[in-house]
Amino acid sequence: MSVLNDITKVVTDTAKTAAKLSSDMVEVTKLNVAISVEEDKINKQFYEIGKRVYEKYADISDVSDEGIAEACEVIKDMERNIAEMKSRILNLKKIKECAGCKEILDIDMPFCFKCGIKQPIVEIIIEEEEVPDCEELVNEESEEATSGGFEEDACNNPDEAHYE
Repeated sequence: MSVLNDITKVVTDTAKTAAKLSSDMVEVTKLNVAISVEEDKINKQFYEIGKRVYEKYADISDVSDEGIAEACEVIKDMERNIAEMKSRILNLKKIKECAGCKEILDIDMPFCFKCGIKQPIVEIIIEEEEVPDCEELVNEESEEATSGGFEEDACNNPDEAHYE
């Protein structure tokens, strides 16, 4: 019977050790999650501080710290770029945003169906890429032609043109 008691004791001790290790791992995981939550809260506070500094800068355009002033100018440039890109997206989709309520409207709607504000006329801007003709391509690549990259005139004989 003593062998059976010894085996039972070993199994019980092993189970207790495993339970303790498992409990410790769970506790470590909980602490790591709590640390991440606190770090996220700190980052949100940093964000709010930065946002308030930027709003003050935007209101008075006078910040004593040059680094902050430069960062604020970079943000203003980025905001202008975003506004321009959003405008281009609206233009490509042939829609516009109501100046009053920000509702999305067809580009040719004279009034907003939601708030009734008269809408400015939006011209559809079609950006055309300038495609160079064959002569311009040949002239631009004349150095390549002499260096062996472009052997035949692809404009005149497109089927016979080949590259090394």
